[in-house]
Amino acid sequence: MNRGADAFGLALWDWARDGTDPEVYERDDGFIDVGAGNELFMATFQDWPAPERQALRYVRGRVIDVGCGGGRVALHLQQRGHDVVALDASPLAAKTTRLQGVKETWCGSVDSLTRRIDSFDTVVLYGNNFGIFGTPERIRRVLTAWATRMPPHARILAESTSPYGGGAPGIDRAYCGRNRERGLMAGQARLRVRYHDSATDWFWWLFVSRSEMKSLLRGTGWHQGPVLGSSPQDPYVAVLMKDSD
Repeated sequence: MNRGADAFGLALWDWARDGTDPEVYERDDGFIDVGAGNELFMATFQDWPAPERQALRYVRGRVIDVGCGGGRVALHLQQRGHDVVALDASPLAAKTTRLQGVKETWCGSVDSLTRRIDSFDTVVLYGNNFGIFGTPERIRRVLTAWATRMPPHARILAESTSPYGGGAPGIDRAYCGRNRERGLMAGQARLRVRYHDSATDWFWWLFVSRSEMKSLLRGTGWHQGPVLGSSPQDPYVAVLMKDSD
């Protein structure tokens, strides 16, 4: 196994060239879950989850697509005439996004974005990317920093899946219980992505319910506005707005 590799980027690069093998998620206790693969990450607009499609009506101004993957969201917004930047920490994801036709693509971390976040009006966190921060502490720290820098009308389209409905990838009741025993949030998972003979480094990801997201936002300068999505097991998108709105 080639550890510490850009395994998810390799998958994206293959999918952009008609590959179909899915990525695999490995949890820190050995649990394995097959990912959504090219059917989600390279999907055209009509095949996106309904909350993602519906939430786009809240996009305003200049947009940053954080954790852009293969660039499906950035490309769609670009085609609709938005000034959009795609951001991903994976060099191969950034390369795939450019291959797909996205004009402006940055390769960098969420933390590296903070110093440039003031030039954006909308942040898109699709693909359960509210969890990209990994831990509650990092969520609060980064969102607080963004709130102090972004314009008053700024908004974040934050997607997550409740860990309690059975729809969060790699999360089950037993793992939620184990997390509580360890003093963690129920949907906090330590994962790595595997693809063929490559695997990423281990990382933290966080799945939250609507009420948990609302609690996490307190004191950050953001509040939960409209929430799109009705089924408890499916992803939802919450529109986060500045507290001054």
